[in-house]
Amino acid sequence: MTTHPRFLFDNLPPELRLEVYSHLSTPYPTTPACTAGLPLKLKTFSCKHTTVQICPVHYGAKNLLALQAYGFQEAREYSPWLLNNAIELRIGVRFHGRINTFVQADWDKKMAAHLRKLPKAFPWLRKVAKYDVQLVWSPVDGVLRSRGNKRTAGRVVRDIVGTLMGLMDGEVGRKKGCVKVKLRLAHDVALETVRCGTRFGFGELLAGWGEFKRWEVGLWKEAHAEKMFETNARLIPVPTLKKEDMSLLRVERGEVTWAHTAQQLVVRKHISEDGRTELVAHEEKSDPDLGYIVASLVGECLGLS
Repeated sequence: MTTHPRFLFDNLPPELRLEVYSHLSTPYPTTPACTAGLPLKLKTFSCKHTTVQICPVHYGAKNLLALQAYGFQEAREYSPWLLNNAIELRIGVRFHGRINTFVQADWDKKMAAHLRKLPKAFPWLRKVAKYDVQLVWSPVDGVLRSRGNKRTAGRVVRDIVGTLMGLMDGEVGRKKGCVKVKLRLAHDVALETVRCGTRFGFGELLAGWGEFKRWEVGLWKEAHAEKMFETNARLIPVPTLKKEDMSLLRVERGEVTWAHTAQQLVVRKHISEDGRTELVAHEEKSDPDLGYIVASLVGECLGLS
């Protein structure tokens, strides 16, 4: 038995329906990122040194997607339109291993094997042009010790992100690619980097990402839990991250949020489009200890150290 499609807007031509879909999918500051109607949900890849989470999200109309079950033509059109035009890929990475024993080539090989499987199952992933990447840098051995600073942590971070960007089609990246990378530096690592006078390699991380139309790279420092040290005891218990705390992406009732973002300080941010830098910014704090750390990190970003 042939069923005729049902229309929400009988007299609306197809080209105007596309305008409606675009408007419904435009994010506003209060619009939550969600996974409703998406065939791919949160994926987690754990290995010796890192935990990587990948989750496609959208800011579209969940109610319209739900109408597919009732045979509405607009709902049936909206679902594939959304996959091909309005998906954002969120990627959370936590580096929690030993940076001094980390082998980039081995990590790239393992991650590339995982990434190759995703577009085969979900071809629309290659067309996703908007990426939001956050990487928490908290290696257990602190700073990278390399003779003559030939190998830097900043280069490692950039290479990790570069491998993950392999999901995006190259042509899509050049024409429409919009990549946001946020490096979240753990307080103890930032402190040790400054104390040891080690070059992190921020210049390599913040340098232009010419393979994308628009990019934003930011360096943020995680807050310091000072209350943990307000004790006279000789032994101070330092809490370790529970398994669930390794997650940077949280999904609750279909809504996706970043975890552990309450207290962070932006140190440096570069935004560029079509090869032209739009904004370079950093933040100052009145706390003398915090100010010294931030000033040292900014100094390296500026090539002063």
